[in-house]
Amino acid sequence: MADWLAEDGSVQKSVRPEPSLGVFIQNIKKKIKCWVDNQHLEMWSGPSSTQRQSRKLILGPTLTMKARLLTFNRTQSRVVIGLLTGHNTLRRYLYLIGLNNNPSCRRCGTEEETSVHILYECEALVSGGHAYVFLLLGPK
Repeated sequence: MADWLAEDGSVQKSVRPEPSLGVFIQNIKKKIKCWVDNQHLEMWSGPSSTQRQSRKLILGPTLTMKARLLTFNRTQSRVVIGLLTGHNTLRRYLYLIGLNNNPSCRRCGTEEETSVHILYECEALVSGGHAYVFLLLGPK
């Protein structure tokens, strides 16, 4: 019966526009996802990208980063996203939005207080910097 149905289906005319090709929907979805991922990566690393601070801290979009961020609770997510984007309570951002009149670091006072400075450059936090970040991000 299966052979008969297969033969019957192969001789019938297609009601779709010609030429008709059998393509699995999974292949179409995979191609679209690949295209979207490539477009995302191109936008992220392209010269027109405006995420200056985020690009310093994140190399690019990855599934592991996405999975890791989704494990955080609301408070942890707020802190991590604030550190990555620069939209946080550090002095430079507060200065940019007009809530502070001094953008310099409250620890060392030599440079602007940004996420990159706090996490990597601040001499006052070099010795305990990793512990400070651990406290911000939590034990996970």
